Amino acid sequence: MKIGLLLYPGCVVSGLFAFSELLQFANKRSGKKHFEITWVGVDNSDVEVTAGGNKPVARMSVEASVLDAELDALVIPGFWTDRQSQLQKTLEHYTPIIQTLKRLPSNTQVWGYCTAVCMMAAAGRLKGQTATATWWLANFAQNNYTDVNWSFSRTYIIERYNITASGLNGYLPIAQTLIEKQCGNDVLKDIIDLMLMPKPEKSVQPFVQIKLMNMEDKLLRKVFMWVQQTPANQLSVSLLAKSIHQTERTLARKVKEATKLSLASFMRIIKLHQASDLLIYSNLPINIISNNLGFSDDASFRRMFKKVSAYTPGKYRQAFKR
Repeated sequence: MKIGLLLYPGCVVSGLFAFSELLQFANKRSGKKHFEITWVGVDNSDVEVTAGGNKPVARMSVEASVLDAELDALVIPGFWTDRQSQLQKTLEHYTPIIQTLKRLPSNTQVWGYCTAVCMMAAAGRLKGQTATATWWLANFAQNNYTDVNWSFSRTYIIERYNITASGLNGYLPIAQTLIEKQCGNDVLKDIIDLMLMPKPEKSVQPFVQIKLMNMEDKLLRKVFMWVQQTPANQLSVSLLAKSIHQTERTLARKVKEATKLSLASFMRIIKLHQASDLLIYSNLPINIISNNLGFSDDASFRRMFKKVSAYTPGKYRQAFKR
């Protein structure tokens, strides 16, 4: 099976190295060359690797262009970004990649993870199919690619000619699925044991997006801290704005620009994120969690939690309990 690893400026190249090493190890362990790895680009030009910063840290050579390599499958890594507001502009920058994906033979398998899933959707590769991506991409993906059946609670989804996966480590479930299919479960088990690899998870916590949003933006961190310290039945846009010295209109606009959510929705999700942590890491009864966080009643808390996460609190605890 000939597999192309796509290099392009701004890609998270570390996953490609790990993916290549896993498949080469599988070849050695099985004693047969199941996988042929080829480093490809949109054209034959060298690619400057940035490793997350603006300054190039290495220059990598490609062996062939995507369309000339005669691939059975193409692996597309995500690109570096941490804000939904940057996504559309970044995707426009990657128009040559999207156009290349449109020109690939329909039977060429395309496997993408993290932000690369947006490239696949923009190229029409996911039309009418079920797909996943990293949770913080949910609003952008659902609003821009309405012809895709999005399922963000799953870490990876296999369709006939496509695999989509969430997170910068999305290469891992793709590699493990491929190794098990081509080399057998015994080879996969040995690789997992010898390389201390985790088994692929089938679901992902829906509130991971809140953790990421909280990392970079100072204003969002202030909102996050205030909401966490305030009972759910006392959450108020006016009180929040006064507490962090912003006008209501300015605060709502800034939160909308940063998260694509209304301020009220963002506060509600933060509070439910608190509940999700208690469901995962504590043994408190669900009604006690609801009461401790200040929700007006247990029934409304349960309805709200399911609406946002697609899980009832009880099912969520079963799926993610530590």
